[in-house]
Amino acid sequence: MTATPGAPRERPGAEQEGEESPTLDDLGLDDALAALARRAHDRNRGRARRLSELLAAPRTDLGAAAREEAMRLCHTMAGSAATFGELGLSRAATRLETALGAGRDVDVQEALDLLSAEAGTG
Repeated sequence: MTATPGAPRERPGAEQEGEESPTLDDLGLDDALAALARRAHDRNRGRARRLSELLAAPRTDLGAAAREEAMRLCHTMAGSAATFGELGLSRAATRLETALGAGRDVDVQEALDLLSAEAGTG
């Protein structure tokens, strides 16, 4: 028996004619995605707390390593938050990353305050 390109493959336990295939919800994927979203949100809250610690020092004391870590945290948060539909948090993280990268330290505190509010840490 040869497979026809583009045709669904038979698999062991395939449904009999007239039976419906399981839906995504039947497989528990909705619950799994919700659990992943909660975990991502919790991790992003931790990242927001770490950013607050890093950026609490006077801006003149923000060394290159701390700035790099802060920018990496922002970048990670932006992607993670966007993946799970937290667009406000994603935009806030991008705004802070941009301010840090451009050296606009006068904008950092406002951007950090927005990020903290979106993450639920401030």
